[in-house]
Amino acid sequence: MKEHLTLLIDDKNIDLWNDLSNIYEIELIASPEENYISKVSGKSATIGIYESDLNATSFTNQLLHIYLKSKNVKITEDFYTALEKPENINTLFSDGLKEHVTYCLELELTRPLFLKMGYENQLITSDFNEPKMNKKMLDVLFKRYKNKDVYDREAVDFFIGTFFAMKSCNNPAFKYHKHFIAFQDLDKELYTTLSEFWLDWKTFDMEDPEDSYDKILQYFIEDLVGWISEKTIS
Repeated sequence: MKEHLTLLIDDKNIDLWNDLSNIYEIELIASPEENYISKVSGKSATIGIYESDLNATSFTNQLLHIYLKSKNVKITEDFYTALEKPENINTLFSDGLKEHVTYCLELELTRPLFLKMGYENQLITSDFNEPKMNKKMLDVLFKRYKNKDVYDREAVDFFIGTFFAMKSCNNPAFKYHKHFIAFQDLDKELYTTLSEFWLDWKTFDMEDPEDSYDKILQYFIEDLVGWISEKTIS
C-alpha cells in the first residue's frame, strides 16, 4: 500500500510522518472498517486505511494517536484500568461512555498539534457542526436525572458524556455557558468532580517526560467514589 503515501502525506504531516517513521516500523493495511484506525505494539505501528477515502487529514489523525503512544500517553488503557478497581464506579460507566471520555481527553492533547501543523480547526472532528447540548436535551435530562433520591443510570451517563463533549467542542459558534450553569444546578458535586478533572487534565504536559497523569486519574476516581458512595443508581 506504499503507493497510497503520495495521497496521504502532504506538506503539513510529512514531518510528523518522518519523525514517527524513525521510531516505529509503520505498516499500512486496508481498514476492516469504513474509517481509519491505528494500533501500536512495541516498535511496530499499523494504520488501517479506508481505501474508498484516501484522506490526508484522516491519516494525520491516526499519526497523532501514534504520536501520543510515543509520548507514553495510553489514556484509553489507563482510564479503563483505573475504572476497574472500584466496582461501583466501573458499572457507572458504560462502554460507550468510557470510549467517549477517552476520545475527548485525547482530542484535548492532539488538537493543538493538529492546528500547529496547519490544518483547519473544523477538520479534526466529524461532528464539528453538531451542537453537543440544546434546550430540548437539557429538559429531558432534568426530567430523568433523579426521582425520589434514585438516580437514573442512563441520565447520569448522559450528564458525564455531555459534560466532556461540551468541554472538548472546538466549534466557537456553540456557547455552552448556560448549559454548564444548568449542569451545576442539577448536580453540583458531580459537576465539580468533572470540572476539576478536566482542569487537571489541561495541565498535563505530554512533552515533559517527568510529567504524568497517574495522580490526575487517581484523584478523579477517588472523587467519583465519594460522589457515588451514598447514592442509589438504577
